[in-house]
Amino acid sequence: MIRTAPLPQRIFIVLFLFLAALACALAPLPLLYRSLGIVLCAYLAFSAAGMPAAYLTALLAPPIGLIRGDQEWLIMLPIVLSGNLLAMLALEYGWRVPSLVLSPLLLVVPAVTAWRLSGQSLFEVVLPWVGQERSWVLLHVLVGVAGVLIALFLDRRRQRAG
Repeated sequence: MIRTAPLPQRIFIVLFLFLAALACALAPLPLLYRSLGIVLCAYLAFSAAGMPAAYLTALLAPPIGLIRGDQEWLIMLPIVLSGNLLAMLALEYGWRVPSLVLSPLLLVVPAVTAWRLSGQSLFEVVLPWVGQERSWVLLHVLVGVAGVLIALFLDRRRQRAG
């Protein structure tokens, strides 16, 4: 398991990161950046306080983004939530080196599935990311890898500190 920050610091860091994820979910930003901000905050919450904070940030912040009344966010919410859940599960069960590959990969599996299936006649639907599918997937993979690397770095740093 990951070594977390000391208790008083951990609470404030998690609160800040959860509020930052809420700000990303509610901000008038493009869908891609809103989703990336939430994912990054979830990985940082994991590195600061472990899995409970990561699940809280990854799974509770996106639905609160519905307060804006954005129809596009509502359409993309199942993809965002399922990707976040799969990424956090891979982070929890494949912690250390396997999570470096598993977590970013599972983060984009729902997006790639929706991208590929939406082009077939049986599942034909127009998603709000038209023309941005490739950048959505690539940027989420990059943020996932960066998040796991940050968590690994902070864990090793705390291990050396004692």
